[in-house]
Amino acid sequence: MEIEKQILNEGAVNYIEVYIYTELGCKPSDGEYSMAINSFFGSLDISSAGGVDDVSLVKDCIENNLDEIKLAVEGCTQVILKESGEWEDVFWHKYYEVERYVVIEA
Repeated sequence: MEIEKQILNEGAVNYIEVYIYTELGCKPSDGEYSMAINSFFGSLDISSAGGVDDVSLVKDCIENNLDEIKLAVEGCTQVILKESGEWEDVFWHKYYEVERYVVIEA
């Protein structure tokens, strides 16, 4: 029996599903929205120190991309985030990127 050798250049990629809820008259650019975070594929790291836990990284990604995401005027927007990162010497700097979003009106 031959065992297939699998070479992984990168580890498993985590996908996270985020729901952003907005109300009529609110200003998302001022932080006037609420968020629900679900693990879509993979697991969430909620305990790493120094702001590198997945919850902090997801919040950073959403805040940094609010101008590009077309949020519902009133209702919900589903955003799928994909884990990414860069090597700096021997350290992996993880972050999330917006993979896609869908506006779900109320």
